[in-house]
Amino acid sequence: MIRLEGRGATYGELWFEEELPRDPGVDIARYRCRQAPIRDVRCTPFLSLVSDLTVDAAAVESAFDKSCRYKVRRADTKDGLEAEFIAEPAGRLEEFRAFFDSFARQKAHEPCDPQWLRAACEAGQLVLTRVSRQGETLVWHAYGIAGKTTWLHYTGSLFRGREADYRALVSRANCWLHWKDMLRLRELGIERYDWGGLFQEESVPGRAGVNDFKRFFGGRESRTFDCTVPLTLRGRIYLPLRDAWHHRRAAFQGRRASAVAG
Repeated sequence: MIRLEGRGATYGELWFEEELPRDPGVDIARYRCRQAPIRDVRCTPFLSLVSDLTVDAAAVESAFDKSCRYKVRRADTKDGLEAEFIAEPAGRLEEFRAFFDSFARQKAHEPCDPQWLRAACEAGQLVLTRVSRQGETLVWHAYGIAGKTTWLHYTGSLFRGREADYRALVSRANCWLHWKDMLRLRELGIERYDWGGLFQEESVPGRAGVNDFKRFFGGRESRTFDCTVPLTLRGRIYLPLRDAWHHRRAAFQGRRASAVAG
């Protein structure tokens, strides 16, 4: 369980079919990617893509799109790449965070959550991977681990505004790193590689491209549920207050956007 300190309550984050500890010491349980919803609590459907790592390596690769297999093989034989698999990432969190946040600024994306990274690391449920060439970092990945399942929590690469050859190199490096990650995770006994979600609405610019990239690796669509369960009196009081605050904030932002548009 990943333990997170909220503003008014403490959360325990449980992924896939993780069970709540007997004495969790948290106010609210967040069940992520459960196979079935929990009755009488708020549950949100979640769409993702899952690759099967129980088959042999050749079968994993055979599920890749033809262009993806080409990128992996070219990267493996011609690009001079080096991959790192960081199973104990405590000393590398700031390095990862600096890179990912630079990527996020380029993409107008939210930065990473440093509290989540630290908490996942302390729980022994975080793995970082990195690919570089001649000492230059090209791509970082951050994975959560729960039982025999892993999920892609963050991925970042810096190539915007660079020449076409460099962008192509980073694209190959990203594919290659996913492949190397799958092989190493498979060796560690991981059976399911979850791609961290698919966008259901692809009309927003960029979303279709992200979905297409993940689908290049094969895998099957997976529909699960995120459920939030209050465990203490503090949790039962805090959740509706939090929801009301989020509702007011969303309404204020909507009014502000309308005023600017007008």
